[in-house]
Amino acid sequence: MFKCLSALIWSRKEILLANKQTAVMLLMPAGFIALYSFMFKDMPNSHDMIFGMVLPMISAMIGYVLPTLIAEEAEKNNQRTLILSGVKVWEYVIASLFIPFATVVVYLVALPFALNIDLSNWVNYLAVSILTSLVTILLYLAVALVCDTQARATISAMPVMMATMLLPMMAMMNEDMGKWITYTHMGAYTKWNLQGAEYPLSDKSFWFLILWLVVSVVLVFYFAKKKHLKK
Repeated sequence: MFKCLSALIWSRKEILLANKQTAVMLLMPAGFIALYSFMFKDMPNSHDMIFGMVLPMISAMIGYVLPTLIAEEAEKNNQRTLILSGVKVWEYVIASLFIPFATVVVYLVALPFALNIDLSNWVNYLAVSILTSLVTILLYLAVALVCDTQARATISAMPVMMATMLLPMMAMMNEDMGKWITYTHMGAYTKWNLQGAEYPLSDKSFWFLILWLVVSVVLVFYFAKKKHLKK
């Protein structure tokens, strides 16, 4: 079981590194951190501003590699080969998620240190940011599993990217819109970003994030199982 999973993760790593576009996407958040740090270095509280700008980009950009990766497998019939070789649905899903999600977690942990941000409540920060990122990546994977071509997958995944990056900014611009955004997968992050250490995990936006996580997991396994049976 673990041998098969390890082999799948290793093959994913080789595919990601071989594809220059996906390799660049994994490094883009670091590039934006360096760029913004240079652009806003003379502004007061620039690190807090950069932190708020970059944080939603991390999962939005890194998760975007999944549609390209999964759709490329579909085009080349690699998914059929994996299914015929006995790869289980859950192994395929975990292997697909592992590298993007692990990369996102590394960014989330390193970002406060890179920007010298003093977080007074790491538990709330990690809970909100990691779960929000996981939901975002799962939504990307669900979209990727539905599409059979790279062109269709990259276009279909754009709304997920745009929503992840823009909803927090829209909530800060319009209070009424912020109330509706509470019910989206970015609602908990948006409220945490506004309230900071005072944000409680008992807030309804966090419970809606849990609901989004459950729904996204169900969708991913449903589409993966459907594709498995189809093949």
